Amino acid sequence: MKEKEYLYVGYYYDSDNNFILKVGTTNDLERRRKEHTRNYRRAKKHTMPKEQMFEYLWSKPLSKYNTLRYEDKTRENWKNLGIGTFIRNDRFVCDNPPTEVEITIRKKYKIRVDK
Repeated sequence: MKEKEYLYVGYYYDSDNNFILKVGTTNDLERRRKEHTRNYRRAKKHTMPKEQMFEYLWSKPLSKYNTLRYEDKTRENWKNLGIGTFIRNDRFVCDNPPTEVEITIRKKYKIRVDK
């Protein structure tokens, strides 16, 4: 049996209190959370404050091929919907956090953003 990858939606607030939303893929959610936390604390723009950690709102196990495909589709959909200002590495800077975001994988998943 092939190992699953995860498609996930996560967030953090930067040092200017902007809501940063991210869609991504990983085969290990906890390892990826630590990597994001470490990397975003060092980022020159949209720096994560030291007392924060990257948080997940939603994740779903899929095949590796499907995680990458749905990540790309979701990113493009969010860009078209104007979810926020897109910055490199699949992050969206949101002046005001959306109340929910949507991911379509055969059916629509509505992900509450109540942070």
